[in-house]
Amino acid sequence: MAAPPIHLHLIAYNEATRAAASAPGWRLLDNLANPRPDWFEYWPIRAHLIAAERDGALDETAFYGFFSPKFTAKTGLDHAAVHHFVAEHAQAADVLLFSPQPDMGAFFLNVFEQGETFDAGLINTYGRFLAHIGRPVPLAQLVMDARQVVFSNYFVARPAFWREWLALNEPLFAFCEAAQAEPAAQALKQDLTVATSYAGGVQRKVFLMERAASLLLATQPQWRSVPHDPFGFGWSTARFREHPQDAFVSDALKRAWRDTRWPEYLQAFAGVRQRFVEARGR
Repeated sequence: MAAPPIHLHLIAYNEATRAAASAPGWRLLDNLANPRPDWFEYWPIRAHLIAAERDGALDETAFYGFFSPKFTAKTGLDHAAVHHFVAEHAQAADVLLFSPQPDMGAFFLNVFEQGETFDAGLINTYGRFLAHIGRPVPLAQLVMDARQVVFSNYFVARPAFWREWLALNEPLFAFCEAAQAEPAAQALKQDLTVATSYAGGVQRKVFLMERAASLLLATQPQWRSVPHDPFGFGWSTARFREHPQDAFVSDALKRAWRDTRWPEYLQAFAGVRQRFVEARGR
């Protein structure tokens, strides 16, 4: 069976990244003007999807991906490798994942716990926002294995998933852009847009936007996801990378729990993590 159309874009922010986007196969997503750098990838992806939807240009059978210029450096994958993987799994998936830093995905219960470790207050802030828009989720309790972990928007999906991704992220965008009159809303906006410790003081909203795909995959069972083996991608620069065997086991235990809901798997995951924490303290 012939593979569906696969449209893979690299986002260009300047002439240097425009040159990277000219590598064979990639489509250029032009963000050279970069009018809203505070939204990072969301600004050009959002603009492209909204325009394509307006013009009826999205092919419902096709797959679309939008990657930052660092994609190949972080994953080691060029256009041909991504295209091949998507084509190979197209019949079994709505979403294909290419997330680097597998230790960050494996050692934490979910991407929100991982984010909280580096940005205290992230879970509380997003939980309040989701409740505000009528989509409350117990973020701290979600369990994610490699099939739900998405970092840096490194995924390829059919239009149906991209629409759901926009439907979750657009209220965040609108809330952060609007002037909030109520004190509670003002406080929430301040927490959503607070500068983090990430280089350049990236606002928290960016890291929440980047976790939207994971939230959808973890809470909406209709989406079929297939991850590329993440353990061959770039690992984090944290000490987590020094324990690859524990990372393999941790992800496998979370995967087993999601497939069976047997509590012993999460108990075993907690045990592996506790041994890891104790080993770091010695």
